[in-house]
Amino acid sequence: MQYCASNRSSRPILIFLCSIAALMGPVSGFCDMYIQDEVTGIDKNGRVEEIRIERSFVVLSGEKIYHHDFLTVRIMSDLYLDPEALTMRVYRDGMVCPLLGLTADIPFLEETGKNDVYRYRAVYLPSWNEPEGEHEVRLYYGDKGVVTKQSLSFVLERRPLSPIKQGLSIVDLEMYKSIKAQTCTGPYGNRTDYRAILEWARFMGADALWVLAGETTAFTGREGSRGELSPWADGPLENLYLLKGEASEYGVEIGAYVMSFYVPGKGGVPERYEPGIGYNSENDYLYRSRFISLGCEQRILDIIELVKGFQNDPDIRYIGFDFLRTGRADGYELAPLVVRDTNIEAPPEWERLSLTQKTRWFARKVEVEKDPMIVEKWRWWRAREVAKIVERVISEAGLTKPVWVYTLGWNHGKEHGQDPVMLFDAGVAIDAVMLYESDRFQFPRMLEQWRRYIKAGQGNVVIGNCVDYRLLDSAGLSPPEEFYRRNVEGYSGIMDGGTATGVFFHDISRALWGRRGGYSFLDYAFAHGSSVYRLLQETGNLGLVVDIVVDKVTDNRDAFRNEEKRGDLEGYLVVKNNSTASMRNIIIETLYFGKSGVYLIEKEGSRSFTSSLHIEEIPGLECKRLRFHAAGVAREGLRFIVDIEGKKRYYITEPVDSIP
Repeated sequence: MQYCASNRSSRPILIFLCSIAALMGPVSGFCDMYIQDEVTGIDKNGRVEEIRIERSFVVLSGEKIYHHDFLTVRIMSDLYLDPEALTMRVYRDGMVCPLLGLTADIPFLEETGKNDVYRYRAVYLPSWNEPEGEHEVRLYYGDKGVVTKQSLSFVLERRPLSPIKQGLSIVDLEMYKSIKAQTCTGPYGNRTDYRAILEWARFMGADALWVLAGETTAFTGREGSRGELSPWADGPLENLYLLKGEASEYGVEIGAYVMSFYVPGKGGVPERYEPGIGYNSENDYLYRSRFISLGCEQRILDIIELVKGFQNDPDIRYIGFDFLRTGRADGYELAPLVVRDTNIEAPPEWERLSLTQKTRWFARKVEVEKDPMIVEKWRWWRAREVAKIVERVISEAGLTKPVWVYTLGWNHGKEHGQDPVMLFDAGVAIDAVMLYESDRFQFPRMLEQWRRYIKAGQGNVVIGNCVDYRLLDSAGLSPPEEFYRRNVEGYSGIMDGGTATGVFFHDISRALWGRRGGYSFLDYAFAHGSSVYRLLQETGNLGLVVDIVVDKVTDNRDAFRNEEKRGDLEGYLVVKNNSTASMRNIIIETLYFGKSGVYLIEKEGSRSFTSSLHIEEIPGLECKRLRFHAAGVAREGLRFIVDIEGKKRYYITEPVDSIP
C-alpha cells in the first residue's frame, strides 16, 4: 500500500489521487504499506509477521494544520476492506492523542468508490488546545497494525501572536441609537454632547474606544453604494463617524466592530439572509432563531464589504467582531456539513432525507440523546466554522489592522461555537473575554475553566466586566468595588502562568444611562482605571508606582446606639520612581474634597489640607512620602489620581498593609 501527504495549500488533491489509484502504477515518492499482527491493547505496540496489501494508497490531506483545521486520512484500494475493522490513532511524542479527548481509536467510514476503487475515510479533529508539534498517524485493521516504510506524519502549528501592548486599557460603546443629539454628563460634572464619551475615555486612561459600528435590525436604513438598501443600521455607523473624527484630540484610538450574526429586535432575521434553525427539545419542533446562519454566504460578503471600509479608514485602528457564534440551541441547519466534515455515521437513508429531516435528526442527537461524541464534534465544528469565517474575512477584506473578537466567558465559549485558540490561529490579535453573566459564586469557576485551558503566551486576552449592578452581586462590596475585584481577579487568574494582556470596560452607554445601582459613572470609571493601574504595576510596566498605606484608624462607634460608623483614616502615599531617569511634574489628586472625603497634607505634621499636591521631581529609583487624612471614608473609598506631565493618569483605590 502506498502513501501520499498533500500540502495544506493543495487544491485538487482528491481528483489527482483518484487518477493515480486508477492507474495503480509505481509512483515516485510513495511508500509501501504493510499490515502486521500485534499484541492487542491500549498501546498497540507489538511486532510480528508482516503482510503486504497490493496496489493501495494512503493519503493525508495536509502536512501542516492549525487548530481550526481537521486532518483527513483516506485509504484507496482495489481490495475490499471491512470498514468496521479499519481504525487509526494519532500520536505525539509516543503518546496517543485521543480524538477531542474522548476516543483513541478513530473509525474509518466507507465512501462511494470510483473506477472499481474502494475508498475509506477517517478524520482527525485536534483536541481543544492540542499541544503543537509533530504528530504521527498509525493505522489498524482489526487487531493488526498497518505500518508504512515512511511514517504518516503531520505538524500541528500555532500561529505567532500579534504584538499587543501589555496593560491595554479599552472602553467600548455598544449603542444602536445615534448619539448625535444626546446630552451627556462628563467626568467633571459638565453637561455636554456626545463628546463626553471621548472625555470619559480619556479620563479613564483608555488606549482605545471600541465602537459598535455594524448592526442589522431592519432594512429601513441608508442606501448602499449600488443604490440598494444597506443591511447596516444608521445609528451605529453615525456614532463611529462622529467619534472617530475627534478621537485624536482626546488621545484615544478608535476601534470599529460588527455585530456579526445576531439580529436583535422582534423582526428577526431579514429576508436577505438565511436564519439559523433552532430546536425545541421539549416539544420536538424546529424554529427560526434570531441568529443568521453561519453558512449564510450573503452575510459573510456583507461583513467583508463593511470591514474593507474600516481597513481603508486611517482614523480606525482596530477592527472587531461581536456575536461571532450561534445561539446555544440553534445552527442545526448546518447538520449535513457537520456530518460530512467530522465523519459522523449517519443513518443509511441519509442521502434521501430532506434538509429538515437531517436537521431534526442531528438536533435530537445533540439535545435529546446527548450523544457525547456528536455533541463534542458539533461544538468543535462550530468553533472551527467561526474561526474559518474570521480567517476568510481577514484575507478577503485585506485586514492588516489588529482584529479583536468578543467571546463568552463560560467554558471559554465552546458551548456556543467559539474557541480562543482557533481564533488566534485564524489571525485574531485580541480575544476580549466577557466575564459577566455570572454571580460571585460562579465567577471563580469561570476563571478556573479558562486557567485550565489556556497558558501564558498562547493568546492576547483582555478581560472585561459590565456596568450593571445586577451582574455584580457581592457579600459585602458595592457594585463598583465588586467591578474592581472581578477585574483584578480576572486578569490575574484567567490563564496559567501569566496575566491577561489588558482590561476592557463594557460599556459607556450603560455607565451613562444604565443600571448603575445608585452609584456614579465616576465610581465605575475609577474601578476600571485602578484595575488597569494594578495590572501595569504587577507586570512591571509602570515607571512610577504609588502605594496607599493606612497606619491609623479612628474608631467612630456611636456610643448611644452602638452603631458602627465609618471612622477617620490616616496614612501615607509612597510615590516611587522605578526607572533610572528622573520624573518631573507629578500631580497627586484626591477624588473628593469636602466635609466627607480624602485630604492630602501639605507638610508633615501640619493640619493644612489640600486636594492636590505637586511634586517637581523624583530622581531615578527614589521615592517620596505624602501624608493623607480621610474623614468618614472606608478603606475601599480611598481614591487618588496620579498625573505625570499631564499625559498619564493612573487611579489608585486599594491600600496595602505596609511597604518594605
